[in-house]
Amino acid sequence: MLHFLPSPVLFVINAILLVINVIVVATPIMLLGIIRMVLPFDFSIRIIDRINFYLYRFWTLNIRIMIALTNDVKWHMTGITVPHCHKSCIIISNHVSWFDILLICVIYGSKLPTTKFFMKQSLIYIPFIGLACYALGMPFLKRYSKDILLKNPALRMKDIETTKKVCKALVKYPTTLINFCEGSRYTKEKAEKLKSPYQFLLPPKAASIGVALFEIGNDVEYIFNSTLYYPENSKSAFMDMMFGKLSHIYVDVDLLKKDETLIGDYLGDKQFKHDFTMHIREIWENKDAILSKMHADFEKNSGN
Repeated sequence: MLHFLPSPVLFVINAILLVINVIVVATPIMLLGIIRMVLPFDFSIRIIDRINFYLYRFWTLNIRIMIALTNDVKWHMTGITVPHCHKSCIIISNHVSWFDILLICVIYGSKLPTTKFFMKQSLIYIPFIGLACYALGMPFLKRYSKDILLKNPALRMKDIETTKKVCKALVKYPTTLINFCEGSRYTKEKAEKLKSPYQFLLPPKAASIGVALFEIGNDVEYIFNSTLYYPENSKSAFMDMMFGKLSHIYVDVDLLKKDETLIGDYLGDKQFKHDFTMHIREIWENKDAILSKMHADFEKNSGN
């Protein structure tokens, strides 16, 4: 609607809308987080989680409106239609940009329980957003350098213990856990450095999703597999959105079958760990093929 305006003007509009959205939603979430700490009872936590869910839906609705208001986006959706779900779910996805988080919330937000994703501990200091995420119960992970891990190998288990703790809460209070299996945003430089066998992806890390599925795989209702692609905005999708330059969004959504190939003792069964890792790599090969089709479809339609 407003995408004809100059990019600097659109940036100002989006910045104002984003700040208002964050303050309006994050403030009550933070206050509810304080109440949650003061009244850590099951009935009060359930009520607070329900209120947070509607605040979260309001936030995602505003993000959707903001994108539609200032960007002339052409949506390319393939795969299944996301079903409504009231139990906990898991979403795995490739990771292209910080915009992925907003996009996943927009795609799933109105149909699934409040989404949570693993965050770097340093992000907790972001004004409003960090504290709101903490109040929502987002799991924060502390990353350690290789030198520190060599000196103290026990630190390798900290993230796994955090994953276990979060998963136990998921069963009791419905939530949607997002896992970016690559562990980092994709770039060609990172792919070359890691010698990735995929054309458009980094190698997946199986540990966190393997532990999560062992802990709650039989209790979640759905395991979703999302593939995201922004053909003209891959390098800076979030900033392009802020400047009204977001043009095409490709999304493929699939369901993964809950069976013995995904759910097993990842830490205690060496054979399962090997088979699970191979299965995740197979999923990534299929995801890479989907991305290849998305690239081809865009090039064909754009006349390149």
